[in-house]
Amino acid sequence: MDVISDALRQVRLSGAVLFRIEVGAPWAVLTSTTLALPPPATHMATFHVVLDGECWVGHQDEPKRRLTAGEAVILPRTVQHFLGDAAGRTPADTTELIGKRPLSKLHDVKWGGDGPRTRLLCGFLGYEPAMFSPLFDALPTLFVVRLAGDGATPALDPLLAYAEDQIISRRPGSVELRVRMAELLFIEALRRHMALLRADEFGWLAGVRDPLVGRALSLLHTSPGQAWTMSALAQSAASSRSVLTERFQTLLGEPPMQYLTNWRMRLAARRLRDSRDNIAQIAAGVGYGSSVAFQRAFKRCMHTTPAAWRRSI
Repeated sequence: MDVISDALRQVRLSGAVLFRIEVGAPWAVLTSTTLALPPPATHMATFHVVLDGECWVGHQDEPKRRLTAGEAVILPRTVQHFLGDAAGRTPADTTELIGKRPLSKLHDVKWGGDGPRTRLLCGFLGYEPAMFSPLFDALPTLFVVRLAGDGATPALDPLLAYAEDQIISRRPGSVELRVRMAELLFIEALRRHMALLRADEFGWLAGVRDPLVGRALSLLHTSPGQAWTMSALAQSAASSRSVLTERFQTLLGEPPMQYLTNWRMRLAARRLRDSRDNIAQIAAGVGYGSSVAFQRAFKRCMHTTPAAWRRSI
């Protein structure tokens, strides 16, 4: 089981937008936090890939970082951030750059002065963190990865060039291609960020990368409805109960059986939203023989009853 793909399906990336910006120095913009979110998304992830030239990026009062061609900055949560040709520029508001056009209508934006040019791919993706918060909780507010070839990882240069071509193309199907490429670039950035985590990192992504905890997570995500016990999970993961429990707790901050309960409840929440199955069917599907036990567990995790959750959607 690809645990990251499973988690991303659960949070349901939606409304992906990808467009190109070509700017000339001097330029700087402060992104808005009021950009429209595609329903049912409640949060927005943003990324910018430098195709050519360079720029500076930062958020709030933290030191700004310089990006060069082939690098991407990812902001997993909806936060206002700075982009500019120099760290000390006074930024304009996003509306000066894109006007009142919705993100979905953007293709190729040109802006700024007559100085050195920078080309950027800009992507926005909506998602629902409440459907699986550990993934996005494990990510920093801002991180940078390299997508162009550097000898250590496969180069995405051909994909970046293809994405840019599709942005300026008006051929049939180009809109859907841009959506899929935005998702692909975001997922690849997550993979590269995970590969760069230090050995002493904690959190869900560190758990996925860990050989032992990663095996346990894969088992739980592959068969969430199985009647797991700690002994059965440890045996399947080729570990002792004590070693697995300690390692899991250290990296993820909760024991394996609690993680399983939370994961089951997120799966149940999605079925309540997306299907017409009754409570008993959903309970059985996530490993509960008793509807009463399932409803108690759901309320502890989601802070509401299954029936109230379904009505609120």
